[in-house]
Amino acid sequence: MISSNSIEQENNDSQQNFMAEPEYPLLNFPSNIKYGNRSFRNWSGEIRAYNIPCCIPRSTEDVISIANWAWKENYKLRPIGQSHNWSPLIMGIGKNPTARIMLMDLSQFFTHVNIEHHPQFSIVTAQTAILMETLLTQMEEQDLGFTATPAPGDLTLGAVLAINGHGSAIKAFGEEPLTGHTYGSLSNTILSLSAVVWDTESQQYTIKRFERNHPDCAPLLTHIGSALILEVQFQAGKNQRLRCQSFTDIPAAELFAFSGNTKENRTFSQFLDKSGRAEIILFPFTDKPWLKVWSVSPNKPVSSTEVKTPYNYPFSDNISLFISDITENILIHTPALTPLIGEMQYQLVKGALQGREKDIWGWSKNLLLYVKPTTLRVTANGYAILTRRADIQRVLNVFYTQWQTMMKEFTVTGKYPVNGPLEVRVTGLDDPADVVHEKAVVPSLSAIRPRSDHPEWDVAIWLDILTFPKTPHAIEFMRKFEIWLFQEFNGTYASARVEWSKGWAYSENAAWEDEEVLTKIIPVSFTDGLPTDNNWNLAVSALQKHDPHNIFRSPLLDKLLSD
Repeated sequence: MISSNSIEQENNDSQQNFMAEPEYPLLNFPSNIKYGNRSFRNWSGEIRAYNIPCCIPRSTEDVISIANWAWKENYKLRPIGQSHNWSPLIMGIGKNPTARIMLMDLSQFFTHVNIEHHPQFSIVTAQTAILMETLLTQMEEQDLGFTATPAPGDLTLGAVLAINGHGSAIKAFGEEPLTGHTYGSLSNTILSLSAVVWDTESQQYTIKRFERNHPDCAPLLTHIGSALILEVQFQAGKNQRLRCQSFTDIPAAELFAFSGNTKENRTFSQFLDKSGRAEIILFPFTDKPWLKVWSVSPNKPVSSTEVKTPYNYPFSDNISLFISDITENILIHTPALTPLIGEMQYQLVKGALQGREKDIWGWSKNLLLYVKPTTLRVTANGYAILTRRADIQRVLNVFYTQWQTMMKEFTVTGKYPVNGPLEVRVTGLDDPADVVHEKAVVPSLSAIRPRSDHPEWDVAIWLDILTFPKTPHAIEFMRKFEIWLFQEFNGTYASARVEWSKGWAYSENAAWEDEEVLTKIIPVSFTDGLPTDNNWNLAVSALQKHDPHNIFRSPLLDKLLSD
């Protein structure tokens, strides 16, 4: 059954960037700054709002004027970015979510990039509204790149840094890291940043620059939407040619097995040892995932196809919002079709990867960017599991066993709560030793900040379970899984933190509502094993000092960051 207004809704959502004239003027709003009304929809469509005031500042002076207007008029100020997010860090859920909110669109006038080359590395100065694809293209033109990046290219730099966006990379055995590169999140590349903060002397908001060695910079490196960063300087290293091979014939039982338990040496860890960069995408009710393996390859292998642009998997990247909504409606109203749909997705991928996409080679940008906005609009939970490299397979095996058990338990009772893929990535941690800035501070709220009491924990396993938002029993499944996850990875051989942009804190009814997770588990995960001068309480205190009027906070952040 297709919703009667699905076509109309897609047309409405396609107008998200359209600015309509406001019905009435905002009291005391700066007369020289343009604003209008705009609609909002997050990536999965779980958060939607219409006719919200949205301003377009042209300069830093405009931004300051708007910030000071917001606190005087009791408005919340929310940079809108591309809305490619799941969690309600920008817009609240529930009654009257748009009350006294001003969106800010920086995309027209805050996209400047400047690159300064040094003998061993380069410094890139970029305004935060620039899209990642645009940024990486300009870096590529000057022979620069990252070790790993988030897969979508339509994200803004500011959004990626706010939630410590990441890719999938650890050091392969024998690999020599390049100066300027890091195997953690992009937040760890920052050398300095310029933020809108409260100035106690002048009693107003102003712009202040923070160097990476300043203690107050630490919570701003991954600020989860509780600040406004206008410009960053970050380190970058020499660009690399990569090869990406896709496999669809390796059983999940092998990839997730305990190390050494497979005859052909095809555990996930063994691929990481060889190449350092890999990703698992396992469709529901299938037993062979789509495995992507990237490797550094200065010269093109004979069997590889050279690619000169990103997004090289058109079979998964050309699904309209309308088709995504149709698929969601089918699975919601006929959940028993979930195994069939999962098998169809696997067969589609397997068939498509018999061609040129199976083995591609090119500059890093063209292999690391592979998700366009035209993909299925599923929601996702997300967690980072810190552990030692030698325990990657242990963590994966325990996780996969639990996931299989839960899927069977629900299916036996006629429930199909998960109709999207399971995704696994592995990164290094946000180690300040990777930063060229002397005495660099650790990102306070990075999900992959190291723990002082476990120096042997040197990797993070990112786990995501995807499903359509309105899927019956999905919340029930995610809640049960989350409870198990925090109990299992409790600090003995591994420890769990939430992935800020995804789903977490599942109550019996919804995500981002469980009081135990919001007020205890998350704060403890950024307190245990961490120094007292850079932990959860210090981060919350510093963010409060930077924004005492809470103009950058959503309802979720108000609850999460409350003292």
